[in-house]
Amino acid sequence: MKKQMKDNKIIDTFLHPTSVAVIGASKNLRKGGYRILNNLISNGFNGNIYPINPNASGEIFGLEFKKNIKDVEDDIDLAIFYVPNRVIPEILQDCIEKKVKGALIEASGFEEIGSEGLELKDEIVEITENFSKIRVVGPNCMGLTTIDESSDSPNKGGFFSSFLVFNEYKLGNIAIISQSGMLNGGYFTHLVQRYPGLGFRYVASIGNKMDISELEFLEYFIKDDSVNVIAIYLESFKNPRKFIELCREAKKYPKKTIILVKGGLTKQGQKATVSHTAAISESEDLTEALIKQAGIIKANSFFELFEYARTFSMISNSNKKLPEKGNLSIIVGSGGAGTILTDLTVKYGFELPELSKESYSILEEIFPTWMPPNKFALVDIWPAMEKAITTKRNPNDVMRSAFKAVLSEPKIEGLINFMFCSRQFRALSSVDVLIDTVKNYSKPVFFFLIGEEKELKYVTNKLSENNIPSFSNLESIVKNFRALLDEAHNKSKN
Repeated sequence: MKKQMKDNKIIDTFLHPTSVAVIGASKNLRKGGYRILNNLISNGFNGNIYPINPNASGEIFGLEFKKNIKDVEDDIDLAIFYVPNRVIPEILQDCIEKKVKGALIEASGFEEIGSEGLELKDEIVEITENFSKIRVVGPNCMGLTTIDESSDSPNKGGFFSSFLVFNEYKLGNIAIISQSGMLNGGYFTHLVQRYPGLGFRYVASIGNKMDISELEFLEYFIKDDSVNVIAIYLESFKNPRKFIELCREAKKYPKKTIILVKGGLTKQGQKATVSHTAAISESEDLTEALIKQAGIIKANSFFELFEYARTFSMISNSNKKLPEKGNLSIIVGSGGAGTILTDLTVKYGFELPELSKESYSILEEIFPTWMPPNKFALVDIWPAMEKAITTKRNPNDVMRSAFKAVLSEPKIEGLINFMFCSRQFRALSSVDVLIDTVKNYSKPVFFFLIGEEKELKYVTNKLSENNIPSFSNLESIVKNFRALLDEAHNKSKN
């Protein structure tokens, strides 16, 4: 118990330091030491910042350069290293003498390069007395990110990544743990651009995990009430049994979902992980068994990892209920899309149940007599829209009735709605009307969107602002619903 409390406290120090020394700080805009400082300043880090560089003088961002960390009079929580690997042991010794609590080492050139790197690691283990004198995140990582507010707020959080200077992001309920530094760099930038409504709380790039690993961060995020979704990329497990134990612990929290994508499942992939983070990766069979025992969601790629993360984040934010039996409904304006979606729902273990008399009667009222609705939960809405146009009825009332028919049906646990996005069709199907309707129900509703590029962006952003997932791929939309169903089954086993 004391060890757990100690680990939680040190992770809090890494993610919420009150003072930071940037070792390798630079005035050169191209260097990581400059970008780290810029991120801290421009994102409103509210602690003390000390630029350290023996070869620099004067000031940067109004901060005075120090030659050595021991020249700083105040206490320091965290030292961020952006220097060559060969000088790290000596500087670590200075940090220990200064009683710095944590070291974030971004440099590569350790276990992953062979015997020379292993000797350097052994030297660090000896200097730190097996990390009892100072805790270490890294090496070979892209740092840590903590977001306290959205980018349009004057009270923004501090960034510690050296990849880019970040200014676009959104506070959310997703935490990332990754052995790939790119998830705290270029891929993070890609995510906030692709999914503008997607919000993050933390990103932890752990690299070679010489000391602190996924376990300490996972335990911290499980206990952090601001985190609902934990997205993980690993090339190896530090302690598989402990990982399973923590994942099972997370099931006690109703709104806590863990999603994992594992690298190095093939023999060729395992060779790649050794050269990347020196990880000896577990085989696919062992990984599958671990995921099953842990009761977590498996993703097969970064794309799936973050689509699932976005979906669970929105479900949590909107307080929608997870499907438990696998009964869905589909509303489409295309017979072909309806057929393909029906096949996909069956492929992924869902059913389109037969509608009750009450639900069917609602649909009968809006459909023409020459084309009555299906008895089961596939609704091809186009005949009803044609009837509305010819009878001068508001098409939005038709959509409200269709949504009501399926979402008020006790058998149905969720809805997939097909929507063609065009300025010309706004009057026929207003996204604002549909959003207001969805809010009246506890069941998740996903939108499949096609259409004009500008209108697609408009509708996607509207849905995102209201925590409604949208997709441009039919199989993705069903796989994300399947992830919800799997999570419901995982939690029921607790």
